[in-house]
Amino acid sequence: MPQWKKNFSILASSRGKARVPVEGGVGAVGGYPCGMSGSAGGPSRREILTGVPRLLSLLPLVPVGRLAGAVPGQAVEWVRRARTEIPAAERSHYFQTGGIGPSPATVMEAVKERLDFQNQGPAEPAIGEEMARIEPDLRARLERVFGARPGECALTHSTSEGISIVAWGMDWRRGDEVIISNQEHPANVIPWYVLRDRFGIRIREIDLSPGTDLVAEVEARVGPRTRLVSLSHVSRNNGRCLSTAESAALAERLQAGGVLYHLDGAQGPGLVATDFGALGCDAYSFCGHKWLLGPKGTGGLFVRRKALERVRLSWAGAHSHETMDYDGGYRLLPTAARYEFGTRALADFAGFARAVAWMEEVGFDRIHRRIGALVAHAVDRVRGDGRLGLASPETEADRSGIVVLRLPDRCDPTRLYQSLREEGVLGSPVRGPRDFRLSIHFFNTTAEVDGALDAVLERCA
Repeated sequence: MPQWKKNFSILASSRGKARVPVEGGVGAVGGYPCGMSGSAGGPSRREILTGVPRLLSLLPLVPVGRLAGAVPGQAVEWVRRARTEIPAAERSHYFQTGGIGPSPATVMEAVKERLDFQNQGPAEPAIGEEMARIEPDLRARLERVFGARPGECALTHSTSEGISIVAWGMDWRRGDEVIISNQEHPANVIPWYVLRDRFGIRIREIDLSPGTDLVAEVEARVGPRTRLVSLSHVSRNNGRCLSTAESAALAERLQAGGVLYHLDGAQGPGLVATDFGALGCDAYSFCGHKWLLGPKGTGGLFVRRKALERVRLSWAGAHSHETMDYDGGYRLLPTAARYEFGTRALADFAGFARAVAWMEEVGFDRIHRRIGALVAHAVDRVRGDGRLGLASPETEADRSGIVVLRLPDRCDPTRLYQSLREEGVLGSPVRGPRDFRLSIHFFNTTAEVDGALDAVLERCA
């Protein structure tokens, strides 16, 4: 039996029993994505790789929330406990978080509980008042966790919605320019195509391949008609992460020239350290259903207060306004909530709030460190074997949890995807013709990473 099948057999035998092997030594050590650094005093990699995990396997399970401040040596146990709360982690070898993340059971329970509560009397004032607290509470939580100031968050249903709010919020003129990169998701490409065809704007493109100089790339293309720069915080195609420092440096240059700066954060929060204030951008779109493990159809848009009048409303309705009358008078909300309108799926937003709270309980710093260490393990495996290449960054500072394998010429990524999913291994083809993506989240294990790489090699090498 191939080794990758043996690994998967071990994993399958322990589903639902909280004994999934997490012994690869990948915990609160090493591999800090996007230039993060960890605290001193934790165990060495050698200690983690030898006896510590075996000792930890004897400890009782502890609820995730109680482990928020746990010491690094408890990494194995906190991951095991978290996995038991994510049904998809127990059912498959899940490397598709970059597409759709698997929610913990508590998130779905929160959605159902609020739906059931609301349905007891949707028009009853007491019920309506309690449901009405969901959105402001969620906005405040997102602002606090991800470095936005009060009033800078709007709740959306996807990253795409946030991008379109920004794209259609500007008064475009023929010949105006937008700068994007060669590594964007269709959500950050199609709006510009439509605006090009409708208003005659020009689209200019930078190279965001690993190793390029972000600031230099943008500065070489900024011109007198440049109105907006819109880039991925983390590329879904090659996994490159824009560091906070380089983003802030770019923001300073763009804002000095009056150019609006937007980041597509679909692959940001939950995957890498995300601080809207420190990144320097004017607007940041993100979603709840990927690395934050929230419900589908949830997201957010951060807009700096000073940019609110530049990102004008293209869609409006009930709840966008602070005051109005029926004689033509109205005043918009003075916060980013002005971009919201209409009847909302409040129970889904309650689930989003629970997902972020759950991630906080696990610990974002610890999550980021574990992702970095898992990725370092995968990169070392690929480098050491030599039969596969890497389309994602090899340098630690630019890496994220998105590991993109460069397959041999004879290996088709789509056929590989179809073959792997029959074995319960969920990865994804991406833009490059020979590129295959493994989205590695903290709940994944070294056994799963090794098994996935072995399975790819068996089919392609």
